[in-house]
Amino acid sequence: MKKTAIVLAISGLALASAAQAAPQANTFYAGAKAGWASYHDGLTQFERLDGLKTGHQRNSVTYGVFGGYQITDNLAVELGYDDFGRNKVKYKGQTIGKHTAHGTHLTLKASYPVLADLDVYARVGAALVRSDYKTYDDSFVGEGFPGRRGHDLSTSAVFAGGLEYAIMPSLALRVEYQWLNNVGKKSNSLSTDYRPDVGSVTAGLSYRFGQGVAAPEVVTKKFAFSSDVLFDFNKSSLKAGGSEALDGMTTEVANSGLASPNYNVAGYTDRIGSDAYNQKLSEKRAETVANYLVSKGVEQTNVTAVGYGKANPVTGSNCDTVKGRKALIACLAPDRRVEVSVQGAKTVTM
Repeated sequence: MKKTAIVLAISGLALASAAQAAPQANTFYAGAKAGWASYHDGLTQFERLDGLKTGHQRNSVTYGVFGGYQITDNLAVELGYDDFGRNKVKYKGQTIGKHTAHGTHLTLKASYPVLADLDVYARVGAALVRSDYKTYDDSFVGEGFPGRRGHDLSTSAVFAGGLEYAIMPSLALRVEYQWLNNVGKKSNSLSTDYRPDVGSVTAGLSYRFGQGVAAPEVVTKKFAFSSDVLFDFNKSSLKAGGSEALDGMTTEVANSGLASPNYNVAGYTDRIGSDAYNQKLSEKRAETVANYLVSKGVEQTNVTAVGYGKANPVTGSNCDTVKGRKALIACLAPDRRVEVSVQGAKTVTM
């Protein structure tokens, strides 16, 4: 018989974790963002004030904070606060009026994974926005424009979309475009109501609570060794080639990441010989393998050895018609085996 080890990983529940960008369901997240905002529409009415040609500065810095609850893997509810930036009306390069807006928003966030760590997402909801208006009492503008302040509180629709990348399970980067419809409502004598839209591009970081938790998963690996590789026929002392085969198994288990694995060693014989003799031989062979594992550093309490004698033959009736002892010994070789079942906890980062 060819003396090569049948070292087969018959079953292994090796687990792979592909982190999606969205947090795990039933967890919370919080973050901050900053970027650039731009006011649109409603600005042309200020191009002339009593015949004075004016301009405007529609772009400014925006920033905000947000937090959310991940309802499912792909749906979250998000609450946030934003400084939506500001628009300035200018005359001869100086500011004569200013509109600032800030407030809270509540949106639903739906995401879809496009790569293992990258999601595309959209948010839809409403924002409660406070708009503050200020005009400046500049002498060159004239007496018709004294310094004044005012504010209003209004609700605006929020639409947003972006990409979210999981740098690690607990930390994600998002890039987003957000649009607020009809921010504020300022009536004036110059034209119709002033209700601009605000668009913004931001980048932000979010921290996901409860992510990256080490989740122990039970992993089982099974190995089968031809008894002829480990032992000479009718012997229970380990051969030199047998130690190499067992070393290969322990190396594979060590590389699998199992914590304190348990080794269950089962010894079997063929049907030649009495039941009592085969039972004793199978027990000695199982104990020999167990003792070798202990000598290689496996905790003795983590190793069990059981002999099953001629039970559970794998050859079935294949050798029933074989004539001659040598031929029968060769035919029954698969029944002479040692099986090792290794079970342990593998830490998987979610």
